[in-house]
Amino acid sequence: MEEQERIESDSMPMKINDGRDELNLAEFPLCALAHRLRPDQKTLHFEDRVWDELRGETITRQLTITGSDAYGLPTALDDEVLLGLIQLTRFQQFADRKVRFTRYRLIQILGWRNESKSYERLEASLNRWTGVTLYYRNAWWNKAKRCWVDEKFHVLDNVWLCHQSDPSSGAETDDDSVLQSAFVWNEVIFRSFQTGNLKSIDFDFFKELKSAIAKRLYRFLDKRFFQRSRWEFNLKEFAWEHAGLSRGYDSSDLKRKLRPGISELEHKGYLQPMPEAARYLKLCSGDWRVVFERAGEPVEPAAHPVETGESEALAAALAERGVMSSSARETVKRYPAERIKSQIEVFDWLVARRDPKVSRNPPGFLVSAIRGEYVPPPEFVSREELARREKAAADRKRKAEQRQRKREALVAARESSQEQAISEFLAALSSGDRQRVEEESRKHASGLERSLLKAGGSAAMACRKALLDRHVLKQIRAGQVKT
Repeated sequence: MEEQERIESDSMPMKINDGRDELNLAEFPLCALAHRLRPDQKTLHFEDRVWDELRGETITRQLTITGSDAYGLPTALDDEVLLGLIQLTRFQQFADRKVRFTRYRLIQILGWRNESKSYERLEASLNRWTGVTLYYRNAWWNKAKRCWVDEKFHVLDNVWLCHQSDPSSGAETDDDSVLQSAFVWNEVIFRSFQTGNLKSIDFDFFKELKSAIAKRLYRFLDKRFFQRSRWEFNLKEFAWEHAGLSRGYDSSDLKRKLRPGISELEHKGYLQPMPEAARYLKLCSGDWRVVFERAGEPVEPAAHPVETGESEALAAALAERGVMSSSARETVKRYPAERIKSQIEVFDWLVARRDPKVSRNPPGFLVSAIRGEYVPPPEFVSREELARREKAAADRKRKAEQRQRKREALVAARESSQEQAISEFLAALSSGDRQRVEEESRKHASGLERSLLKAGGSAAMACRKALLDRHVLKQIRAGQVKT
């Protein structure tokens, strides 16, 4: 039967070094690493925490995978089949949710042997993908909306498998001489295809990898290396949530389990080889980082290398905050001094406020903040900015005082000039004219001023002087107007 289904097609190359992978499907494992799972295991759960620039906060992303009672959860082999289905869809330009194919052609793409066992495995895999449901919580990237969203869906909505030995199956075909099988993507996945949420993948390289862990690491890291050629991850989060290893493993077990896959990627020339001490960095007790560098793409050195004396001081500052000495020296060596200083300042500010972001693992947060250039909350004010604001406030106060002194000087000069003019005016009067002027000035007194004049004493004297000065100034101004 399999030989009857063997159909050559020049339009579908078997060498696929420029394949495609959907970015959401590469972020979290969709299956366990084992090729066989316990029959009673029907659910997988993955979770991590990432910084969401749109929301301005760290969010928790979750993916829950459930399998059907009849066919169970997908395995590592099923993950390869799913990637093969994406290549089939790419050959058809992601034009339609419904993708026609022959089983033989898909087996060729996957690089499997053309034998009954392969056809049986393929059918079992398609059965599993039809029965699997994915529950994304804050973890499905909607490229059109540019945000993380919740999505719940099956991977495949329908599958038709056509056996040529059964011509009565009624399968659809593009060619009357070829009976074809077909599958239909769920709308959520297909919409992501059409919005271009895809990345290139060397599918031939992927198929050449022997271990399931190497294949899983390759898909995840190849997505991340698009952004930069060096990445550091919390060991447990990386191994549990992105590599798919069991949460029952401690740090030593995780390193042991990851080692074969990492070694294979090093030998294949994909990862930069590293000694164990450089691959795994200990931040503090129980907290390890795992480091990956893409081979052939050296990491850019720090833009402003740290001087020896300053380097020692910064390493000591990190150590005072709980960072392991080896990790502190590595961090100071790799990153600019200004970045380290600013992140230490933000860290101290968060600690003083008892911020929950630093409560779980303060040293780990600090190192991650330096390496990832953590963006502080909007309410944070650095010492440099605080000093700038204080200087600006002092400058404003000084200028305001200068303006006030200038106004006071002008008022004093005007009052002095008026006093002199009044004195000269009165001095030029005879005693009789002066008495007449004083009497005229009191005629214009207000009710309050008359009360003060009647009360006598110093208040009356001051009031008489004010009335006289005001009257004389009017006379002077009137004379100036007439002139």
